[in-house]
Amino acid sequence: MTQQRLLAVLAHPDDESFGPGGTLAKYAREGVEVHVCIVTDGATGSVVPDAVSPDAADSLADLRLQELTCACQVLGVHLHTLGYRDSGMEGSPDNKHPASLYQADLNEVVRDVVRVIRETHPHVVITHDPTGGYFHPDHIRVSHAVRRAWPKAGDADAYPPLLSEGHEPWLPARLYFTVVARSTLRWYICLLRLRGHDPSHYGRQGDVDLTQVGVPDRMIHVRLDVEAYLPVKQEAGACHKSQGGGGARWRALPAFLHRRAMRYEYFVQAHPEDARSHSDLFADLDVAVLDGARMAMDEHG
Repeated sequence: MTQQRLLAVLAHPDDESFGPGGTLAKYAREGVEVHVCIVTDGATGSVVPDAVSPDAADSLADLRLQELTCACQVLGVHLHTLGYRDSGMEGSPDNKHPASLYQADLNEVVRDVVRVIRETHPHVVITHDPTGGYFHPDHIRVSHAVRRAWPKAGDADAYPPLLSEGHEPWLPARLYFTVVARSTLRWYICLLRLRGHDPSHYGRQGDVDLTQVGVPDRMIHVRLDVEAYLPVKQEAGACHKSQGGGGARWRALPAFLHRRAMRYEYFVQAHPEDARSHSDLFADLDVAVLDGARMAMDEHG
């Protein structure tokens, strides 16, 4: 049987765990070949006090890579990195750093994403939605780059140097945005308010407005049950000690509310368009036919 392949293209070290970590763990353990491409180095994030020893790594970027490698090993996925510098939140001085993703030539980012797609031959690609989930500029830029890369990955005339390197065209069957359901956020916001927290200033730095994020449930195509893989997601998140290891996220909720909040991960299908609701990212995909068509195309030139 032809092996299903999935590629997640995400902005920062920890996005793979704190985001669709249950999805990645689920498919990896169900025999899918899962790849994760992290675009930036996470170098501008803050470090949780006392979470790591001062000599844990020579630089924050090195530390984030160590944590990312640990998390990907736990999830059971293949890691790829592009190495752009983390840009920080919108308006941060880090936006102006010449090596940041914010300042990068978008066409070069698209080319790098195309290269990874052609190397890994995924049937399904997942990435951030166009809002970046919570309006982080790196998330938004990665989403934009992946959407631009989508048609180019299968276009033999796009990026000729990639062809000379042996990266033949490959067009995945589906592209999904990973999203948060607004219904899930609604009750979580209520819980935060009951505890005296302001949901418009969420996160360690208070720079996320939860009241402005989330996707209406009617727009969601896949509601993926990952409850059986939550322990793996939690273990992967714990690798990111410099980010708190996700501990506060898990401790903040009673067990039954935690299961309710984390049981499902949600996706909107971006390509092909006009999708109907379905239960699985690979639903009704015959990957043997897709791979066979690719082989036939290669044989004819």
